[in-house]
Amino acid sequence: MGFLTLLLLLTLLLFSVTCNGNQNQQFISSCGDIHNISFPFHVQGDPSYTCNNDDYTLSCDNNRTVLQRLSGNYYVKSINYTDKTIRLVDVGIQTNNICSSFPLSSLTPSNFSAADAPHYWVDSTSVPYWWVDSASLSSVVFLSCEKPVQSPKYINRTADCNTTRSRDDAGNGYYSYVVAGDVRVWDVANSCTVEVLYMSSLQLISERGSNLSWLDFNRELGYGFEAQWSFGGCDKCKEMASCFGDSVNVTAVCHFYCYSPLSFLQIFLGKESF
Repeated sequence: MGFLTLLLLLTLLLFSVTCNGNQNQQFISSCGDIHNISFPFHVQGDPSYTCNNDDYTLSCDNNRTVLQRLSGNYYVKSINYTDKTIRLVDVGIQTNNICSSFPLSSLTPSNFSAADAPHYWVDSTSVPYWWVDSASLSSVVFLSCEKPVQSPKYINRTADCNTTRSRDDAGNGYYSYVVAGDVRVWDVANSCTVEVLYMSSLQLISERGSNLSWLDFNRELGYGFEAQWSFGGCDKCKEMASCFGDSVNVTAVCHFYCYSPLSFLQIFLGKESF
């Protein structure tokens, strides 16, 4: 066997080992400012994902990462895989165009079904589970009013838009306001109708909401809200991880649910962990 033949065989063997080793590496992708997108999320078109569950499919729209969930579309602002949190903002919130900025979907903690913990709400219709800490969220109410409202709680959405009234689809004029914080039924004036309910994880909204201009308030809305994902135990984590085939190390991504002291305690008690 000649030297060149031997060198070629060694090169092919090294290439084969390298390729087989990469089969155990997790598929990672990016979109815009969101890098290293990985389990349990995947970007639409990811060839490593083999299941039909699209609840955790992210799309890349004009170089912005979008999650479609709870009958709405949300820009992904950040993903923290250590804390298992994702920060989202409605695609209708436009920080660079305050006159058109408006949530396209209503969303409150009550959109999630109640769990055992008093301040947590869980969407238990899918795996992984979504949950939010309602105690850390600020309520935001968008109102349309037939008459102008003079109240320190009301922020005028049209004050900075060279007009005193907005127009609906029929061309009828109305006054547009937003109210934040602990909003009660009696805070809604008689001439007003609730258009959209929204929420924010930024404490400044609840602390100083009514003292902000619409320009500043809308900028704060752009921060979004945080939700957390989790799995209902070891088996469900493995089931979700199997959708990624060899691109995901099941033992590694499900370690917390399958091998942590908490998971063994849950198994002993016959309960599932969130």
